[in-house]
Parts: sequence; structure tokens; C-alpha cells
Amino acid sequence: MRDMLIPQSQGPPPATTSQRPSTNRDVQQAAQDLRDAINNNVQRELQAEAAREAARAARADAQAAAQGRATVPPTPGIHGIDIIRGDRGGTTIQFPPGMGGPDQIPPEAVDISIAFFITCAAVIIGWPLSRAFARRMDRRGASGQVPGDIANQLTQLNQAVDAIAVEVERISEGQRFTSRLLSEQQRGQSIPSSTGTGR
Repeated sequence: MRDMLIPQSQGPPPATTSQRPSTNRDVQQAAQDLRDAINNNVQRELQAEAAREAARAARADAQAAAQGRATVPPTPGIHGIDIIRGDRGGTTIQFPPGMGGPDQIPPEAVDISIAFFITCAAVIIGWPLSRAFARRMDRRGASGQVPGDIANQLTQLNQAVDAIAVEVERISEGQRFTSRLLSEQQRGQSIPSSTGTGR
């Protein structure tokens, strides 16, 4: 009885190295089967949707034929636009729901027109501002110029300074000449006195 009460360990026996590769192959095979099943389901749904679309188009053609209108296939390059010709020769163009109609402006045209008006406003406002800024810079450059009467006075002052420089040079030349004469006289007096004492 005690042997019966002892719980036995539950669970699979430890895996051996020979069982692991087969388990990996089984997992890969299961993943491949799942991919194949999903692809098959998607293909079936696409085929069913195409069949439903063809049935809708056939019903629309049947209704148009019953009403005396013939639907021309969409024009190449323009998707979803139907051209319907009536029995009296009138033509009707039907646009898809999201595309709007002939009275609706495309969003690209709205963007282009907004950009055009913003550019015009920037030019209208920016042109006078740039001209005013250029004139201000010209005035700053013109303020550095000297008026005519001050320029004349500066020319006269420049000439006077040149004349003063010439006179100072003459004075310094005369000073050098005078100091040379004095030094020669002192040398001339000192030489005879030394010879006279030697006699």
C-alpha cells in the first residue's frame, strides 16, 4: 500500500541526442505546413473577391443594358472613371467616390496655388524692404566722405606740414654745420697749444 501512495515522477523521459534532430525537423515541417495553409487561404480569398467583383460588374452592365445605356470600359491611364453613353447620344462621366467630380479642384493644384500666392506676397513685401536696406547701407558708406570745404582745409594743412618739415630739415642741417665748425675750431686751437709747449 505504501508503494502505491508514493507519487511517481510525471513528465516525459529525458531527451536523448537522437530525438532532438527529429523534433527540430518536426517543428520546421509544421511551420512550413502553416505557411502553405495561410498562402492557400489568401489565394482563395483573392479569387473569391475577384469573382465577387466580376459579378458586380456583370450586374452593373446588365442594369445599364436594361436602362438603355452602354458602359464603355475605363479609359486607359485613368482608373475608375466610367464614360456612359445614353441611347439619345448623350455622354455621362462617372467618377469614383473618392476622386470627386469635374468641379472639384485636385489637392495638388490647391497646394501649388497657395505656394504661388505666398511667393507673390513675399516678393511684394520683401522688395521694398531690401531696397530700403540697400539705401541705408549706401548712406552709411556716404557718411564717411568729407565735405568739400573741410577737404580744402585738409589740403592746406598738409601743404603747411610739408613746408614745416622742409624748414625743420634746413634748421637741423644748419645746426649740424655749426657744430662741425665749432668742433674743428676746438681741434685747431688744441693742436697749436700742444706744439708750442713742446718747443
